[in-house]
Amino acid sequence: MLLPAPSLHATLDAYEPMLLAWLRQGMDEHDIVALPDEFYVGLWETILQGDVWRGTICNRNKSGGLYWVQTTILPLLGLAGRTLGFLSIRTDVTRLVLTERELQLKTRELQMLFDHSPIGLSWREFDENGNPGFNHVNQRFCELIGLSREEASKLENVQRITHPDDWRRQAELNAEVYSGKRDSFTLEKRYIRRDGRTVWGILTVVVVREKDGRVTHHFAMLEDITARHLAEEELRRTESRWRTYIQTASEILYALTPEGRFKFVSQAWTTKLGHPVDEVIGTPFRDYIHPDDVAQWDAFFQRTLRTGGDGDGIEYRVRHREGRWVWHASTGSAYSDRDKRRAFFGVGRDISVRRQAQQELSTALGRLEEMARIINRSPSVVVLWRAERGNWPVEFVSASVRQFGYAPETLMSGALSFRDITHADDRERVGAELEAHAAAGHLEYNQEYRIQCADGSVRWVDDHTIVRLDEQGNVTHHEGLITDITERKAAEARAREVQERELELARDVQQHLLPSRFPALSGVDVEVLSQPSQQLGGDYYDVLQVDDRHQGFVIADVSGKGAPAALMMASCRASLRLLAPGELSPAAVLRRVNRAIQPDMPPGMYITLFYGILNLDTLALRFCRAGHEAGLLLRAGGGPQALLGDGGMALGMAPDDLFDATLDEGRVVLAPGDLLALYTDGINEACNASGEEFGRDRLADALRRHQKEPLGEIIRRFDRYLRQFCTLAPRHDDRALLLIRAR
Repeated sequence: MLLPAPSLHATLDAYEPMLLAWLRQGMDEHDIVALPDEFYVGLWETILQGDVWRGTICNRNKSGGLYWVQTTILPLLGLAGRTLGFLSIRTDVTRLVLTERELQLKTRELQMLFDHSPIGLSWREFDENGNPGFNHVNQRFCELIGLSREEASKLENVQRITHPDDWRRQAELNAEVYSGKRDSFTLEKRYIRRDGRTVWGILTVVVVREKDGRVTHHFAMLEDITARHLAEEELRRTESRWRTYIQTASEILYALTPEGRFKFVSQAWTTKLGHPVDEVIGTPFRDYIHPDDVAQWDAFFQRTLRTGGDGDGIEYRVRHREGRWVWHASTGSAYSDRDKRRAFFGVGRDISVRRQAQQELSTALGRLEEMARIINRSPSVVVLWRAERGNWPVEFVSASVRQFGYAPETLMSGALSFRDITHADDRERVGAELEAHAAAGHLEYNQEYRIQCADGSVRWVDDHTIVRLDEQGNVTHHEGLITDITERKAAEARAREVQERELELARDVQQHLLPSRFPALSGVDVEVLSQPSQQLGGDYYDVLQVDDRHQGFVIADVSGKGAPAALMMASCRASLRLLAPGELSPAAVLRRVNRAIQPDMPPGMYITLFYGILNLDTLALRFCRAGHEAGLLLRAGGGPQALLGDGGMALGMAPDDLFDATLDEGRVVLAPGDLLALYTDGINEACNASGEEFGRDRLADALRRHQKEPLGEIIRRFDRYLRQFCTLAPRHDDRALLLIRAR
């Protein structure tokens, strides 16, 4: 597009309209956005000097929108060098301008993401010679490793706080990246902060390369996984105990892959269903389920994997190795396995007897006329009573109640309640179990207790109770099927008597090994609570005379139960009593005991032990822990509880050198009124029906409430409190609590 040159006398103001008209040529219905005078002055100074002018002009179209034009104006010169006119070349660059603006906006957004990311980020560029540039880090990266941005920008500072083993591994992986063997890597590493705290992080590194393979950018992402490492460490610590529990639990414990195949099943599967465990592993669980129950099981399994488990169980039939079908009930929950996949963990139990009784009761209730005849002729008693706290008024009872000497009319008239005919010694227990079942939401449960007959005799009964609810879900009635089991109880008692004869002598011997009474000691009082879970227990406590002015106090727990645990307890006691006299260092005694019993310790067994030596003159206590629960010290003046003992391995678990290296010795001075509690894990790990542990805090609170009372009264009150907490929960472990109080 051409524009004639201005005359020698033309002014800028006069020529400007001509320029605008010239620029608008070919731009129908478009206007140039108003430009400042400086724009025109610069343009004319350039082209009148014979130079080429280049620039971008913003235009507005008729609808009001903006667009941009890249313009080039070239002077056209005659033969004499005089400017004859100008040539304008215009290119629409709207898309380029908008793209540049969008790129600027994205750059700002990326910067905001980098600065405020919830994970640590860092990056650096490399020049064409492979030399790294400035290390850019965000605030989260600095917070995780405990350095400022200025410090973290220097790699030598990051290397300084990195664990040496992890830095060597990172250097090896970096070398593989820069040599082209890989483009990324992930590494778990440790940072040692200035405050001494170790932070675990998972570091992911990714590089960008040119086509020739040269690294141009190095990006790193850091996420804090300290909490996960702590949880894994705790899991490893408790894994041994859990393994023992899983293999000895009466319920069937099992784990399934996401495909429904066995990856683990406890020994109870073989005990109850006959299939050997090694033949079951890897097979589908549904292969053992009755064909009519498979669809129900599949729905339950998938729902549990999806929701994590809602607490509702499932009942189904399982094939016994002999070919018969056994009714089972199972609950399940989901967990993440080592491959981060959703897996299934279940607990199953045999409910064949309960299903049979439930089916019989349901059939009878469905046929009312026949029910009356069957119930009245049956040796079992059907009773329906209202759920009223403290009293159990009967609304219906079958005629078979006459076997206990009572007329049905007497109970249904209110002259006697169901509580009145329950044996006086069982009422409190039965009431506590009833309330515990209600609190747990159980709609069906069994109880065994005694009935006080009208003639004064006593009969044992099994009460299978079904709970009735109203439309709002409130408990209104209890419907019991009561069966006389007096003969069964007598048979069981005779069977137990036969079984216990061989253990009677062993139990007497073990009781003689444990102190029946404690020596009168100057300065301290001693009392104990001991409750073996079986006839022979694995808990051990003792009070030993070291010399005339020093007394030793021992609490120990042998892994396992029954005769093997009792034998190892006796061996430990004999070694302690032989080696303790005259030695004032608890650690020295335990090292000698470990040397004595470790070679003969059966595989998988060990003994945890706490041993303290008290100076009766100064009340200074030197103590040592060998894998046992820490001693609990409650000061007379109040204040927080103190835990005595730092770690140590259990006796018999490791060779002498490793055992000796982990053993530490502590010292504390007791004041008058201070109470020291030594206990086995059967105390603090005792569970209620919901699976909640009693715990050390409840132990401390229970003792502190009665700290000033005589030790015998403290033991009595604590025993009652612990039994109430564990109502309905089976007990799997021995319990021992040794109390020492300074005068």
